[in-house]
Amino acid sequence: METEKQEKKTILLIGDKTSKRSLFFRKAAEDLGVLLRIVDWNSLTGQFDLDEFQGAAVKIDPPSYSIVQLCQMKEQLDIYQKKLHYLEKAGCQFLNPPELICRLLDKQETNRFLKTQGLLVTTMFPEEIKTAFQLEEVLREKRCYSAFVKPRYFSGAAGVAAFRMHPAGKSKKLYTSCRFRQGRLINTKKLVCLEDPEEIRCLLDRLLSLECVVERWHPKADFHGKTFDLRIVFQFGHIAYMIARQSDGPITNLHLNNQARNIRELGLDQTVIRQIGLVCKQAYEAYTKTLDGGVNMLGIDLLLEKGTLKPRVIELNGQGDCIYRDIYGENRIYQEQTRFLSGI
Repeated sequence: METEKQEKKTILLIGDKTSKRSLFFRKAAEDLGVLLRIVDWNSLTGQFDLDEFQGAAVKIDPPSYSIVQLCQMKEQLDIYQKKLHYLEKAGCQFLNPPELICRLLDKQETNRFLKTQGLLVTTMFPEEIKTAFQLEEVLREKRCYSAFVKPRYFSGAAGVAAFRMHPAGKSKKLYTSCRFRQGRLINTKKLVCLEDPEEIRCLLDRLLSLECVVERWHPKADFHGKTFDLRIVFQFGHIAYMIARQSDGPITNLHLNNQARNIRELGLDQTVIRQIGLVCKQAYEAYTKTLDGGVNMLGIDLLLEKGTLKPRVIELNGQGDCIYRDIYGENRIYQEQTRFLSGI
C-alpha cells in the first residue's frame, strides 16, 4: 500500500480557491487520497514562473469573473488568453491543453470547425452585423425572424440575447439578461423579455458593437410545455454526465434560474440517446486528432430539434464540467478526472 501511495501524482489545479469548482475538486482528491495543490489565477502575473508546473498533472479551471460591464469582457479575455498561451510552454500533463481552451472560447471558430468535420451545428450567419437595423435587414432577407445574438468570445451566457420579430415588423421581443446601468451595458443573472422597440434597438446596438455572432433560433424540443436543451460532460471517450436544461423562454443556462432535469425524466427513445452519444464522440474525436496535447473533456451544449429530435451542437466548452447535481451528489466527474491525473 505504501508503494501505491508513492506512485500517485500530486495534482495542480489552476483556478479560484474559493469557487465551488475548487472546493469539490479538492473533495474528490481527498476522498481518493490524492494530494492537490491549488494555484490562484490572481497569483499568475506577468511572465510567471513555469518551473512549478514542470512535470505536474494540471487541470485548468476558468477564473471567477466578477464582470458586470460587458465592455470589460474583451480586456479580461485578452489577459486570460495570454496566460493560457504562456502556460503552453510548461512541460506538464494537462487535463485539457490551453490551446483547446482558447479555441473553444471562440464560438465562430468552433462552429466553423465542427461543420467542416461533418457535425450538425446551429446555423451561424456569415454576415458581420453591427446594429439592430442590420440585424433586422438580414433576418428579413433570410426569411428567418428569430435569432440568437452572442458575444463571439467568452462563455456562461454573458451577453446572450434572443431576438424575435414579426415578419411585417409589427412586434418585437428580446429575451436577455443584459441591462443598462448608468449608460453602460451590464450582465445580470435574471432574464427579462423586452417588448419596447426603442429599448430593444438601444440594447442590441450596444451589444452588437461588442463583436457578436448571430445564429438562427432553431426550435427546440419541449417537455411539459417548456423547451429544453442538453449539457453533456463527455470525458475520456464516454458520456460522464448528461442533464437537461429546461426554460419557459429560449435561453436555458442554469445559472439564470432555469430548471435542471434528469435526462431519464424526458423519456427519450434509446435511438435518440445513441445519436446523442455519437454526436458527442464525433466532436470529441474531431479535436483529439487535431491537437498535439490531446483532449480529455468537453462540455457540450446540444439541442434536439423540435419534432425530429435530431441532435444539433450549440457550443463546446473546454472547462464545462461543473454540474451541480453531480458535485452535490456522487461527484463522479471530478473523481474520474482525479484518477486520470493522479495515475491511480
